[in-house]
Amino acid sequence: MVAGYIRFQLFLELLAYLAIAYWLHWLLGWGYAPLAAACIAAAIFSRLVMVSITTSIGFAHRSPREKHHHIGPRGTVAMVLREWGSVLMNNFFRFPWPALAVRSDPEPARDGRIPIVMVHGYFSNRGYFGPLVTAMEARGVGPVFAPNFVAAFATIEDFVGQLAGEIERITQATGQPHVILVCHSMGGLAARAYICAHGAARVKKLITIASPHNGTIHARFAAGANGKQMMRASEFLAELCRKEGERGPECGVTSIYSPHDNLVAPQDTSRLPWARNIAIPGRGHVDILASDRLASILLKELRECGVEVRD
Repeated sequence: MVAGYIRFQLFLELLAYLAIAYWLHWLLGWGYAPLAAACIAAAIFSRLVMVSITTSIGFAHRSPREKHHHIGPRGTVAMVLREWGSVLMNNFFRFPWPALAVRSDPEPARDGRIPIVMVHGYFSNRGYFGPLVTAMEARGVGPVFAPNFVAAFATIEDFVGQLAGEIERITQATGQPHVILVCHSMGGLAARAYICAHGAARVKKLITIASPHNGTIHARFAAGANGKQMMRASEFLAELCRKEGERGPECGVTSIYSPHDNLVAPQDTSRLPWARNIAIPGRGHVDILASDRLASILLKELRECGVEVRD
């Protein structure tokens, strides 16, 4: 569903550029080469503007940072440029054409290996996990499943229902009693809500990446019921914390986050009092999945769960 939305958005954007190009050509006499260059530049640099705005908002609402997490002006520019590149890849390739961005899920096999289920976030799809799936499988990790959750703007509870179905299907097909959940952004909230609703019996470990566990200031701009549920002090988040209690889920939980996240702010909202919290400084919300350090941390977490990781 999200792929269709993104393709339609890109189509409308193309129509807008063509209309502007027509006006510039016939009224101002612009040639075809300058028009093409201008349209491409507009498509590319509009994403830089978006990243710059979200980074500015994230900075304005930042949480206190430890001294060794400071990256300075040069590091901030590098972070924005990396995030911009990742947004371009997602917007023009991974999201609209996920079938090209990541291989199809493997056929479930009863080979004794613990299944890993990737859970994407808000207005996203499985294509986003392409680089991370490739990095894991290059080290012999698997089987890795990356399902699509089709209700783009539904409640997080609707995502929970879909996640429950995927976990049931995968555990039955593989003969394994549980899975490891690796979740990005809102996917971490869906996984926590799943455990509250169904228990942790089928979850060996929960690993969240850049998840707004206590809400984000940016959710006020988000569309859909799930966007509103990610607002700071939302009823959904308050109820989720109440159900989890002071000790949290029975399974192990690791929250990996960036102290400079541009879409999850204040950034310490990703920290959970009963989880292992690991910071990766200098990474944006999208680009964090391209971090070599993230891949290293994730492989270490998986190895601790008994997953075979090739050196």
